[in-house]
Amino acid sequence: MNKPAVNDSFFHHTSVAIAGASTSYNIGHAFVSCMLDSGFKGRVYPVNPGGGEILGLKVHPSVEAIPDTVDYVISCIPARLTPQLVRDSAAKGARIVSFFTAGYSEVGRTEGREMEADLLRAARAGGVRLLGPNCLGLYCPDIGLSFACDFPKEKGNVGFISQSGGNAIYFIRAAGQRGIRFSRAISYGNALDVDESDLFDYFAGDPQTEMVAAYLEGVKDGPRFVRALKKLASVKPVVVLKGGATKAGAVAAASHTGSLAGSDEAWEALLDESGAIRVHNLDELADMLVTFEFMPPPRGRNMVVCGSNGGFTVLTADEYLGRGFSLPELSPHDQGDITNTVSRFSTTDAGMILRNPFDITNVGSGEGHYSIMRKLAQNSEFDLFTAQVSVSNSGWPHAESPFRFWPDMFLDALLRVHREVDKPMAVIIHSAISGADCQRSLDLQQKCISAGLPVYTSIPAAARAADRFLRYHQRRRT
Repeated sequence: MNKPAVNDSFFHHTSVAIAGASTSYNIGHAFVSCMLDSGFKGRVYPVNPGGGEILGLKVHPSVEAIPDTVDYVISCIPARLTPQLVRDSAAKGARIVSFFTAGYSEVGRTEGREMEADLLRAARAGGVRLLGPNCLGLYCPDIGLSFACDFPKEKGNVGFISQSGGNAIYFIRAAGQRGIRFSRAISYGNALDVDESDLFDYFAGDPQTEMVAAYLEGVKDGPRFVRALKKLASVKPVVVLKGGATKAGAVAAASHTGSLAGSDEAWEALLDESGAIRVHNLDELADMLVTFEFMPPPRGRNMVVCGSNGGFTVLTADEYLGRGFSLPELSPHDQGDITNTVSRFSTTDAGMILRNPFDITNVGSGEGHYSIMRKLAQNSEFDLFTAQVSVSNSGWPHAESPFRFWPDMFLDALLRVHREVDKPMAVIIHSAISGADCQRSLDLQQKCISAGLPVYTSIPAAARAADRFLRYHQRRRT
């Protein structure tokens, strides 16, 4: 029997059964709790032969004993019992069985591969699709379906797939903290049945997904994957983190999800040819989504840098120049205009840098910051305005210093300019060292995200993301 296609019905469920949920805490109990905490809009059925009650829900002795149909089944039972679970789920009308259960081909033993073959036979006979094994399953915020109770509950426009469950949890949290919201996210583990090609094909036609991020360790069907990737990348931005790039990483990937990792050179060529963007860690993956979500494409690479701390301002300039950006000087007329503006708010320009890149810390006035940054943002010579804020400097020389509040004053002025001037902007909030610094950094970050500004946590990260973003759009144009 042919396998059903991955379509919208794959993600929209009115009932979920969790096989292996215990009245005492275990992973099945955690899935039940997560469904309730995430506000799942359908029915939740814990399943365990021991019966009982979990969080006010009756525990059914088997999937067959559930009185209603079941759309989605999560397996948290031993691997040897799962073929029968698939048959029982199919009999109940389930469309998907997701396997947190591990211990199949990824362990490298013959019996693991034989069990996977049994699962596939049962799935094909019953018209059921399988996620995993060794995965966390589906995150669909529009119906409250999730595998972590603290994921964002709002729906967004990003599709995400991950062969690693742990990376999926980290990335959804990390990207969510930076303002990214997801249409769908899928942790798919060993890819025994549903694989990256199925999911890329779905996202290519999904109108609710505008860009796609992927953590891949390998592929099951190379030629099909190439077709699916090229099709998706032709219509939407695709950002890929390839795990197992080194020899040691490839060995780890094989034991993690049983994937054939392929050579790093082949992946580099494939992603470049397809028009996908390759990144090298999860933070870079989030950087690219933030850039696509919040930054309009700059017309070119002429930029202005404005911020705090002369040394960091110099380093910011170095990073962007090293990535092929230009920092043009102001014309004599515009330079004089900036100098005159500074003189209105400060008795001296000592300790400032008033040529691109700009350090205006010592202006010491929110209105002064606003006036200077507005003039720079309005200047047609600049395609991109980048502001950098070093949080750890804000308390120097002691806690009661007025400079302690400089980042808030500076960012308030920047947000005002952002509302008034149509210019691509980026904000770097960096150098958080202490616990208090980290909290202030998060607070400032949220202020920018609420205003629709892309925020980066390091100077190199911002320059790297902007470079990839410009290269992507240049390639699309040409």
